Amino acid sequence: MDLEKIEKLAKSVHERLVQLREEGRDFKIYRATMAKIKSLLVISSKAFPEHYGFFRMVASELEKLDEYDTLEVIEHILEILEMEKSSEAKIKGMKIFESAEEKMKQAGLSFRKEDYSSTFHNLNTTLELVLKDKLGIPTTITKINTSNIIDILVKNKVEPYLYLTEAKKRVLMIDNKIKHQGYTPSKIECINSIKVMEELVSKLRDKEIKLTEEIRNKIYQGL
Repeated sequence: MDLEKIEKLAKSVHERLVQLREEGRDFKIYRATMAKIKSLLVISSKAFPEHYGFFRMVASELEKLDEYDTLEVIEHILEILEMEKSSEAKIKGMKIFESAEEKMKQAGLSFRKEDYSSTFHNLNTTLELVLKDKLGIPTTITKINTSNIIDILVKNKVEPYLYLTEAKKRVLMIDNKIKHQGYTPSKIECINSIKVMEELVSKLRDKEIKLTEEIRNKIYQGL
């Protein structure tokens, strides 16, 4: 589901909750409203996997939340949507490496807001964009197997393979735990991961990753 559709559903739910609150009615007795809220949480958790833990927690506690807490959750979803739309608009038209550096800035903003899951999501996207740029992967290929690509580069000791090893360990693997296991990262993990990505981006800013045709073909076959 695209962002516009999620936003439309979120605004619809928000409007309904405000209406019921003003009328002094409990939203939990309205099955259609509850169904929409649950649907919004499921859709949002898929659209924004870096916030999966938050949405899972809210879904499990939904019956216990009052209208004020529930409205706050919906407003948070709308804030996430606004940030995503703003990010897409800013990145659109940038060169790939510039987009990676912009994602690094967004990771810093998320860190300052203590949104550590979002910090890792932005760092992981930075890693993916850096690899796309330096390996000449077509931009129309939206998803790449970052882990597999790094394994190939490390196995063949393609520079900067030591930096890439750290990036996989401290960024990619933790972000995957957040997305698939609902893992909650710590502040220290964020700081270490930001440091690793800053070093990698700095190392590759004005350099290319040199590949033999054989290694390039292995990478392309695994996309």
